[in-house]
Amino acid sequence: MTLTGRHHIDAPPAQAGPGVSSATEHDPDPDVFTDSDVQAILDDGGASDVEFVRIGGIKIRTARAWHELNAAAQAPGWRGRRARRLLRREHRLRKASIERVVDYGGFDRPIPMSGGRGFSGRGGGRMRSVARLPEWRATTTQAGGGFWPFSIGASAPMLGTPLGSHAITGADCGFDPIVWFDAGGLINAPITFVLALNGFGKSSLVRRMATGIMAQNHTSLFMGDTKSEYSDLTAHVGGQHIGLSYSRGTVNPLAAGGLGAVIGRLQAAARAADDVEPPLAWDPNRRAELEALIVGVGEQVRARQVQMINGLLQLVRSSPIEDFEETLVRVALDQLYDPAAGGFTYDHPPILSDLYAAIDGSDERLWPKVGADNREQYRLITRKLRQSLNALIDGNFGRVFNAQTSHPIDIDAPAICVDVSGIDESDGKLLAAVLMVCWSDGFGAVEAAHTLADAGLAPHRNFLVVMDELWRVLGAGAGMVDRVNALTRLNRTIGTALIMITHTMKDLGAFDSAADVNNAQGFIERAPAKIIGPVGPDEIARLKAVTKFTATEEHWLTSLASTPPPSPATIRKIKQGQRQKPTGLGCFLLKYGTSDEQIGMPFQTTFTPTETGAGVHNTNSRWSSGAQDTPKAYAAAGQGHRP
Repeated sequence: MTLTGRHHIDAPPAQAGPGVSSATEHDPDPDVFTDSDVQAILDDGGASDVEFVRIGGIKIRTARAWHELNAAAQAPGWRGRRARRLLRREHRLRKASIERVVDYGGFDRPIPMSGGRGFSGRGGGRMRSVARLPEWRATTTQAGGGFWPFSIGASAPMLGTPLGSHAITGADCGFDPIVWFDAGGLINAPITFVLALNGFGKSSLVRRMATGIMAQNHTSLFMGDTKSEYSDLTAHVGGQHIGLSYSRGTVNPLAAGGLGAVIGRLQAAARAADDVEPPLAWDPNRRAELEALIVGVGEQVRARQVQMINGLLQLVRSSPIEDFEETLVRVALDQLYDPAAGGFTYDHPPILSDLYAAIDGSDERLWPKVGADNREQYRLITRKLRQSLNALIDGNFGRVFNAQTSHPIDIDAPAICVDVSGIDESDGKLLAAVLMVCWSDGFGAVEAAHTLADAGLAPHRNFLVVMDELWRVLGAGAGMVDRVNALTRLNRTIGTALIMITHTMKDLGAFDSAADVNNAQGFIERAPAKIIGPVGPDEIARLKAVTKFTATEEHWLTSLASTPPPSPATIRKIKQGQRQKPTGLGCFLLKYGTSDEQIGMPFQTTFTPTETGAGVHNTNSRWSSGAQDTPKAYAAAGQGHRP
């Protein structure tokens, strides 16, 4: 316990607290006070120069001052009467201080009852829920002042690409579908679904994940970038940017992407297999294995070519093609690759006009393929097919597709971005056709990389496919839902992670076909990792069909989507040209795992100065450039621009 004295009565009172407090000595003692303890303090006299002490918040005399007051009370006259009056008052104060120390534990008022959640009762400050302690990550050198170590960590694993900080604890958060699936085993498939309202940083979050995946020596594919949101990132990392529009860039649907180019490398490796000296490392089965692989890749290329032509014809017609037409396309392609006939090779593939010429030539070998007995019957039966091919060769389709690929896909690039933002949104059929061909080329490049790795000619790699603006991709044309559906079911076998981005669950149900609606809604159901950004209450109700949210998570997500009215301070900042950010910008909730009861991980993305300086996350560049040219008077709130 602690003894505190005052040099004179006029000194300020000591702070009330447990035990006896002092301004001259500090000797804490956690023992419980009793009557004898307090009386011993009063009777020991204390320090010779101490006249008063404060016990239980009451100022009383020490033993020396007590004896002096008793002696003064024996004197006659007014001095004795005054001393006796003070002595009676001192008796009352001593009795009250002893009771207060014993009953209240040294405090000057009753204390609430304590428990596991604090003190209950009025003024006690009991906590209904005990918050988790903030956590910081640092080295033992940096974490000074007793902050390290913490015995309990936050439920935010730092695994994968760093995304930002935990919204509650401030701990570092990391996630990307490849690491969480392959290394961590935290999700059962490398699929992520991102959903949030416009302008809250969905694309920026995905660009951060793609950057981390590229840093792990994987390849990111942005096949069909409809808004040119990934072009700057691709250029910044030294990737391959391919622009497709009415007047820029061409792509040959018969080129089969990078898969056809692999055949030449396999043939060169097969020829080199015989040049190895037998005493060294000659494998007698090496050439046979490579030749079998060449045959398999060739068949795969031919199947992709036929599938791509069928898809384009279906888009042009808005209806499926006939079975005999598919057979005719396959046979015509075989003739074009025949050295005695067309003479085309995988390094120099045919184009659409060559395929049309082969079918229009009415070769007798093609008659039986469509059930024709003569040239006239063949011409009549193939008329619709030739008309559809003509539609692909002429007009806007021909400008994009009827030529050799201007920029073949480089499978060794860290990132590949096919920018189709130059195609008008109103030209839905052409946009759908371009997206279809881009996906075919992209996954052809993935299969080409895996083929080279299986042959021992390249290291094994994984890939990330980003499908931003999913609503536009799915609504681009017939067959797009089926293609994405197949990808979400087979991406594990082809070593490819998938990130799908959209604004609302309504995008997955805006189809005429019930089968397309069911397949599209299965995308988010099969995604073991769901990243939800600021959304409204109605969207939360729709999302509850595929995952569960706690009341706290619902409130947090919906509150982020609403921006409060600007305060006067905010108005002043806007007048000064400081653009304000939405409340929920960069805030997301990660729901992962197969259990619906799994608590989500709230986090907020943060960007490094390098990312900010490079401008890879600026999707409002047109607004920014316009703001630089706007007169200052026009930027002032409440004042229009006056000429």
